[in-house]
Parts: sequence; C-alpha cells; structure tokens
Amino acid sequence: MFPAKQLVLLAACCAASPAVASVTVLDSRAAFRVWGEMMPQASVVRETFSTLSQGFTPGSLAGMPAAEASWQASAVGGLSGANGMLRTLDAGRSMVIEFQSGQVRGVGADFFYSNSMGEAVAGYVVLALADGTQFVRSVRGMDSFAGFWSDGAAITRVTITPIGPAGAANVLVADDMDIGYVPVPTPGAIALIAIAAMTGRRRR
Repeated sequence: MFPAKQLVLLAACCAASPAVASVTVLDSRAAFRVWGEMMPQASVVRETFSTLSQGFTPGSLAGMPAAEASWQASAVGGLSGANGMLRTLDAGRSMVIEFQSGQVRGVGADFFYSNSMGEAVAGYVVLALADGTQFVRSVRGMDSFAGFWSDGAAITRVTITPIGPAGAANVLVADDMDIGYVPVPTPGAIALIAIAAMTGRRRR
C-alpha cells in the first residue's frame, strides 16, 4: 500500500490518457520511480552514459547497466556519448533506442536540445514506442523528464523525434536514462510455479 502523498504525486505527474491502455506515460522522474515500485518484481537501473566512448560514431552506441536492461541507440548522421550524455551529431535528427532482452517494461530520461554553445534550448519532442504509443513533451531545460511504463508487453524501442524550429536547429540530447525491467525467473522458480499450479488444480 502506498502513502496518499505518493498516490497524489502519481495523479499529478501522469500525462493524459495514453494511446494504449497498458502503457502509462509519465513526465516526472519521481512518478516514474513510484510507478515502478507498484510493478510486480520490477527493478529500475540508471544508465548515466558515463562509460560511453568520448568520441563520435557514425554507427550505434550501446550499454548494459544490467543484463536485462541492455540497450542500443542509433541516429542518422551518428551519435556522441561525450560528457555523460547521448546526443545526435546532426541537428533535426531522431534518436532511436532499442531494447532486445524482452524484459524491459519501463524507460525514461531527461530529453532536451543543445545549441552549438552547449546550452539547453527549449522546444518540443515526440516520444513513440514500437506499439504506437506517443507522447509530445515540452522540453525547457536539462531536466525535462519523459518516460513510459508498460504493464503488459515488453518495451522494445523508443523513438525520440525533434519537432518545431528548435528541433530543426539544434541537436537532441538524452541524459540519465532510467530503465525498468522484470527479471527472468530462474529454473527453480519456474518449477515452483508449475508445482503450485498443479496443486491448485488437484484441490479444485
């Protein structure tokens, strides 16, 4: 059971009705964490991008803050992992982050634009999941969090797309990505679940 204060926080921070009933859209890191606590067996890890190569790459960048939370990011024109942030090399380019473990249920990060001087620029981005769920987020600084939690299917991909004049003129940046995942049950746990199910049938 969660304190009334946390539930009020969730109600205030959850964005308006998401496109898919099983996906919740959140615009607060605190709400993202509380929502994760309500997900059965879910764990949350943070990717700070601090271990990425400091140079530029025309290909993709990848990380693994936990085995179930491994990710790979790409963008047309390339990416940079410098200064503990993931950013597109070219202005106006979308960023795609993919998860292949099949265990990711939540993902969120601070998203913003950066100009040629390295300053944060206000604007808007569109975040979209592979299932079609979309969220238009206003970004006003380096702490403009946006994220999703799915209580059903795994999250396999999130695409962050620049929109508007700010998006066209500046590079897109992601910082401090939180990834929520549900661990794969061990063989012993699977066996116990099977035994419990069989026992239940016999009693009925």
